Amino acid sequence: MNLNLRGQAVTRVCFDAALTVLTSGDCEIRIETESVLRVSNEDHVSFHPESPDAVSSYLVRLARDVIVEAEVGRCGDLMIEFESGMKLTVRPDEEYEAWGLVGPEGRRVTCLPGGDIAVWSGE
Repeated sequence: MNLNLRGQAVTRVCFDAALTVLTSGDCEIRIETESVLRVSNEDHVSFHPESPDAVSSYLVRLARDVIVEAEVGRCGDLMIEFESGMKLTVRPDEEYEAWGLVGPEGRRVTCLPGGDIAVWSGE
């Protein structure tokens, strides 16, 4: 499933109990489970949003980066590629909602426990 975020710039990266990425298209992506950031073709860094210390310097670089692809895979995994070449991947969790997207006009996409995807629209 294409999330239609292509061309949106990252306007803010926030750290709390989750990793939150805000975009220029008024979307909020909230990541709450183990994730992988591909920094280069050879370098991948795993991290948990509650303790992103090892990867925070890379995540901060996403600010002002532009999304070139944002998709949900068949298993519920979230994949976001950026112009810089970085790629963020979030796999589903068996017990928790792994990630969620909130967009304009009530649009919501959430990865439920186990990888099922729930989609709501404001229409």
